[in-house]
Amino acid sequence: MKAVILAAGEGTRMRPLTEDTPKPLLPVAGKPIIQHNINLIKDFVDEIIVVAGYEIGQIEDFFENTPVKIVEQREAQGTAHAALQAREYIDDRTLIMNGDDIYGSSIRQIKEHDTAFAAARSKNPENFGVLETIDGEVKSIVEKPDEPPSNLVNIGCYLVKPRFFELLENVEVSQRGEYEITDALSMYIAEEDVKLIETEEWLPCSYPWQMIEANQKLMQNLNHRVEGEVHETAVVKGDVVIEKGATVKEHSVIEGPAIIRSGAEVGPDAYIRGGTVLHSNVEVGKAEIKNSVLREESAVPHFSYVGDSYLGKNVNIGAGAKTANLRNDDATVRMAVKGELMDTGLRKMGAVIGSEAKIGVNTSIKPGRKIGFDASVDSAEKVGKNVPSGRTWKDGDIV
Repeated sequence: MKAVILAAGEGTRMRPLTEDTPKPLLPVAGKPIIQHNINLIKDFVDEIIVVAGYEIGQIEDFFENTPVKIVEQREAQGTAHAALQAREYIDDRTLIMNGDDIYGSSIRQIKEHDTAFAAARSKNPENFGVLETIDGEVKSIVEKPDEPPSNLVNIGCYLVKPRFFELLENVEVSQRGEYEITDALSMYIAEEDVKLIETEEWLPCSYPWQMIEANQKLMQNLNHRVEGEVHETAVVKGDVVIEKGATVKEHSVIEGPAIIRSGAEVGPDAYIRGGTVLHSNVEVGKAEIKNSVLREESAVPHFSYVGDSYLGKNVNIGAGAKTANLRNDDATVRMAVKGELMDTGLRKMGAVIGSEAKIGVNTSIKPGRKIGFDASVDSAEKVGKNVPSGRTWKDGDIV
């Protein structure tokens, strides 16, 4: 059995986080999205093929010293077209997976079948491809129906025979101008007896707030391990990983689950709360970080608060700056994505800040706002709108 992981998309709904990083390489709970899935399947597949396109060089570098094969989708023409790029390497049953969703251990059951699709229950099935089943077999798939036949949704994980790759050749361009893999799935269902694998362990990573949710859930599986330097006055509670080369200075408190990667410096007097990941060479001084991801080289050095947020690489948070994470009316936080204001479903949600961004001193960022790649915010500002990449927020507006 081989595996094909689709990882070629630009991840536009995840911007600004994908301005400098392909979505499958965005870290969740300390490792890239795609690595979670590879760890799940590597012991029962013979070969892993990753179909890449956007920022393919980064994906090639990531897998450089591994047996993973990289295949390029030169033009973004849809998921069917992406999967088709691996056809010449397919000669047996093949597990096809999305590279930007995280699957749980129950997905491993799929290997026990001849051919099968995985699905999960959703409260909003109309937003997905919906599966109709009879006696544990998939009978149809309908993309985003107004009246869903069930609440079982397609989660982008399929075990198929080589014939499926022939069907991909017959897919016609959709109204969106792309070759959709669901069209090939419909043809395949008509020919094969496809078993259903239902799972509760599915973490979609399509929108920025889902990265916070996925990170929080996966952090529950940590095992306490302290290999770095921890000052005798620091307090470490719960399931905390402090890697060799990390430093926790005087009077700091770290509450698990938390991960402090090699090269990170914490404190003095820092307060790191549950759900937090500090990547390599992150600096946190006398500040509070809660349920947040701070990527490489970012800094929150002085008297600041970062909560329920995701920060890219080399972000600098000025002294006294804060990410607000709770609305005054206690309603769920909304976030604008590609011009549409969407309900995150989260009562607490802070900021999403792209790499290279700079936040001025004594600034507050309202819940659910995005600060773009290489954007900046002046000092003593209240950020009430998204700040586009490369732009500046000053005097209450974008300049």
